[in-house]
Amino acid sequence: MFFKVVIALLALTIGLYVQQALKGPGELPELQKAIILPTPKKITSFTFIDHNNEQFSNQNLLGHWTIAFFGFTNCPDICPTTMQTLKQIKARLVEQDEWGNYQVLMVSVDPARDTPEQLKKYVPFFDPEFIGMTGDVEELTEFAKQLGVLFIAREADEYGAYDVDHSAAMILFNPKGEMAGVISAPHKLEEISADLITLANYYHDDHSANASAVAAAHQRNKPLVSADSTRSNELIFEQAWIRPAPPNAKSMAGYFNIRNTSDQDIVIVASESPQFDMVMIHDTLIEGGIASMQHRDELRVPANGRFSLEPMSTHMMLVTPEREMPAGSLIDVNLISEDGRIFSQQIEVRPQPE
Repeated sequence: MFFKVVIALLALTIGLYVQQALKGPGELPELQKAIILPTPKKITSFTFIDHNNEQFSNQNLLGHWTIAFFGFTNCPDICPTTMQTLKQIKARLVEQDEWGNYQVLMVSVDPARDTPEQLKKYVPFFDPEFIGMTGDVEELTEFAKQLGVLFIAREADEYGAYDVDHSAAMILFNPKGEMAGVISAPHKLEEISADLITLANYYHDDHSANASAVAAAHQRNKPLVSADSTRSNELIFEQAWIRPAPPNAKSMAGYFNIRNTSDQDIVIVASESPQFDMVMIHDTLIEGGIASMQHRDELRVPANGRFSLEPMSTHMMLVTPEREMPAGSLIDVNLISEDGRIFSQQIEVRPQPE
């Protein structure tokens, strides 16, 4: 069964607060992005399964600041973008010896397909210490309700294709296993890294519980390299890349700038690749904390202007590759205009740049 997930977060108090039981009002830390609940929310007992097919319960939250993200393994844009950002945040904090007692938890919103085996292929792809969690849909729904999260199922369309709407926010659990706050989208590396350092130091200062930082090499992504010109002199692809797909994922996402060198608007009405069953242009929309994908019928590149396809925004969705497309693979992409012109480009699969 396929699911469309709409996640509604509870209304959170606007402002930057920390539980008074730990510090007085005059000593509250200043945070840039995270919003901390004035009173942490206790979570009732739960038991799920992690990506190693072992139990994951409230006990696994104790002693850690947990950054939880609700997502699914077949998501082409929002989920891998968020997971990659978390990977970069962790690498930065580890490098600065500030990761401390943080852990990252990805909670599946698509348990029908996200088995422990699937999560085991997906979650460690970003970081071997990240945790994937899944379980019975009814129990996950009850767990989600405690966090103000609601799951709503939708049937697949006639072609078997589907989208999944889900919250782009991260939820914070404190070391007591309570919901402590939320980090809303957009997720900016600098802001979130600074907030996590502040929270970690705050916790360490109050409890003298500074856990040892995780030893890990900082694998930096390759810088963007401008793509080759298209066959047409009128539409130029620049800074083109396609995100590597996690294991068994059926969708990939492509990003690039397209520059129109002509004096007329160029309207793209279709896209294709001989290496994929389907290629579409989608917009990622975030409204009221809810993220969804919307198909774009046309893409207008203004005369002597440009249009950018970027993570968490407009992107090219490539569905069902003919074979595995690891980093370094070259993918042929065609953009078709309303007057029948074809603009072709070969785009490399490469990691998301910082």
